[in-house]
Amino acid sequence: MTLRLTVAAAALLVTSASFAAVTLTVPEEIKIVSVNDQEVSGGLFRSTEKYSLNAGENVINVRYSEFFQHSDNSHDILKSGIASIQTPKLVDGQEYRLALIHPPKNFDLAQKYKDQPIFGLYNKSNQLLVQQTGAKQEQKAIFSNGIFGNSIDLTKKTTIPANQPAPIYTEAATIKSAKGQSEQVLSVASNSMANSGADQQLIQIWQKANKAERQKFMSWLAEQAN
Repeated sequence: MTLRLTVAAAALLVTSASFAAVTLTVPEEIKIVSVNDQEVSGGLFRSTEKYSLNAGENVINVRYSEFFQHSDNSHDILKSGIASIQTPKLVDGQEYRLALIHPPKNFDLAQKYKDQPIFGLYNKSNQLLVQQTGAKQEQKAIFSNGIFGNSIDLTKKTTIPANQPAPIYTEAATIKSAKGQSEQVLSVASNSMANSGADQQLIQIWQKANKAERQKFMSWLAEQAN
């Protein structure tokens, strides 16, 4: 009985490990709209945010959004359409970050950039795992004439454009995913071997025991069940 409980507990630990999380850091220029079809609410004033995602593959819907303050005290908020990022298999306990690829350095460049931004997913070693370019947009900015002026949002469409370019996965993504899978397989295999070894040892002890020893063991086992 004790052995069976130990085996069950080990199996539970292995199962629980599959739900471990990874950490994703996102800069202020990137807004996460949803993760795996679940809407995400971000902070109003923020520089960076950290999100906890399930290990494995995730679908992250994002958009480029940047605030520009002009010399005459007016401002513009530029927003892109939504891009959908299909991540490679993320490894338990690891840290990742999203970033803009070739981010604009000024307002004029940003006006063009928002029409088709490029997002990158990086691992902790700063290796690019996947690059996703947004679909070509014809949307305008959110315009206002003062710090707290009225704005008109022309980018409220939340569906993913069908003409979004295919993602580009790097070799690092393939290697990391394969390594993570191998480590998980080895972990499960090690636990299985340990449990199998314990079962085999118990069988051998039983086979070598005499009748009196077997009766004592059965009596002890019955007491444990009670």
